[in-house]
Amino acid sequence: MSKSTQPTHPKKVTTLAELQRNFISDCLSGKLRQNNILLAKEIDSSFISAQGLMGIYQNSAIANITNSLILTYPVIEKLVGSAFFSAMCREFIYVTWPKTGNMDDYGVEFPNFIAEFEHAKHLIYLKDVARLEWAFHKSSLANDAIIIDWSALAKVRDILKLTFILTPSLSLVHSTFPVDKIWHLNQENASSDFDLKLTDEQVDDHFILLFRKQLKTVVLPITVGEFAFLEAFDNQETFEQAIEIASAKQVGFSVDDSLKKFIELGVIIGFSESISS
Repeated sequence: MSKSTQPTHPKKVTTLAELQRNFISDCLSGKLRQNNILLAKEIDSSFISAQGLMGIYQNSAIANITNSLILTYPVIEKLVGSAFFSAMCREFIYVTWPKTGNMDDYGVEFPNFIAEFEHAKHLIYLKDVARLEWAFHKSSLANDAIIIDWSALAKVRDILKLTFILTPSLSLVHSTFPVDKIWHLNQENASSDFDLKLTDEQVDDHFILLFRKQLKTVVLPITVGEFAFLEAFDNQETFEQAIEIASAKQVGFSVDDSLKKFIELGVIIGFSESISS
């Protein structure tokens, strides 16, 4: 067969679905390079390179994701400054792109990223501030609590075998830094009553409770015993076990005062009885 009569194979046409997948992949593929752009062969690079064109779209995506992180971590942005925060977010986004379209779920890895980020390593308290902000974020989004009729408690045969139920908005944060004070000092209309001193070697433990009360998320310092008490309930321990755990952590821990306090705050919202009780 002569050259002129050899059959030609039509160029494979990229489907719309493939174009869309490739576009999303290019936008969310980390730092763009000319040789890693899936849409490169589809782009007319007469006036602008594929890297330059996709960079425009990627920068727009990064800006939108950064805005989401600002909403979740406003104190971190305030502490480091908007320019530094944006630069840090860009590096974070390159390695941790959103997995879904729900940005409420995005950013849980940010505290650990901060701890390893070369230009922020000297701010050793920053990771724990970010942990508190993530806890605040999740508490704010949690389901509303349904509080039981506490008169039913009088009918319980063995209160020590109960498991107390915590509000869905509860979060517990333990840090060697006073991150609750740092957080409060960076809120609008912050009080100046806090005496805050940070050193490279913090020795005091700080225990913080977060929960939503009506429409407001509360950030509250608590004692080590109270922290252990609530943590035990969060781990499905019985009342008896929670008492033992809390008492081992704090000498003179008051069970009655703590139980009353957390029921009144709406942190403990109910109880369940074990099958064997």
